[in-house]
Amino acid sequence: MGFRAPGSAYVSGMGTSEKRIIRSRAAKVGELSYNLCHETSFKLMDDLQSGGFAAQMLRCSGLKTDAPDADDRWIQLAPQSLWTHFVVRIGEDVIDLTRRQFFPRSGFPFVQSYRAFEAEWTSVIVPELRSYMMV
Repeated sequence: MGFRAPGSAYVSGMGTSEKRIIRSRAAKVGELSYNLCHETSFKLMDDLQSGGFAAQMLRCSGLKTDAPDADDRWIQLAPQSLWTHFVVRIGEDVIDLTRRQFFPRSGFPFVQSYRAFEAEWTSVIVPELRSYMMV
């Protein structure tokens, strides 16, 4: 598992400890990705925070990047402009363990800069988490 976004010059600045935590959580995800982004990202955020890292979960909506190979269930559900997704941010890195539901050939775990991530989505927010869900 690499920490370079495929087809991109972006290289993560994360240290060995963060990468170990991410790899551990990624190993638990396996091939599953469809509609598991909230649960998976929440658990990764908790893992990183428990390891002493300032991680936060992000909620994004309105995918702007064309995703013609996305899971058919998303394509049938709604147009990309209505899709919602969750990822984890640590520093300037965004970690997406379920990106394959939209981009099946993406790296795993997929890591990109916050700037690149923000450019892919219409809206990016930090949701209130603990008030409505405990995992």
